[in-house]
Amino acid sequence: LRSFAYDHPAYQVPGNFSGSLLAGAASIGQRFVAHANLTLKAVNFTTVTIGTGAATDAKTLFVISQGTATTTTALFTTTAAIYATSKLVTNSMAKGDVAYLTKGTDATEVGAFSMEYLITPGADFTV
Repeated sequence: LRSFAYDHPAYQVPGNFSGSLLAGAASIGQRFVAHANLTLKAVNFTTVTIGTGAATDAKTLFVISQGTATTTTALFTTTAAIYATSKLVTNSMAKGDVAYLTKGTDATEVGAFSMEYLITPGADFTV
């Protein structure tokens, strides 16, 4: 593990984690485990298969801090007319914290998502 000066590019260039939300009401996307102290900056979502539900489908971000506290952030809702959307977030994560997305009640919608993050300046991580 190493840490660098606060202005090292490793702390200034965003990282990205990608996953998918598969068909099924209330499905859960892949889980992201923080490899260092970091801040989530944005969540992006693109519809891959439009759902058949008449209502909108809510997307929610969950961050579990060291297995003890859960932060829930309502992100956005998607409809057949929305193919891609983004939401700025400011969730801090410590090394070992977990983040994931869930979808609402539409059983057929499928989508892809990404979470953009910045490593906290001074945080230890492998290079």
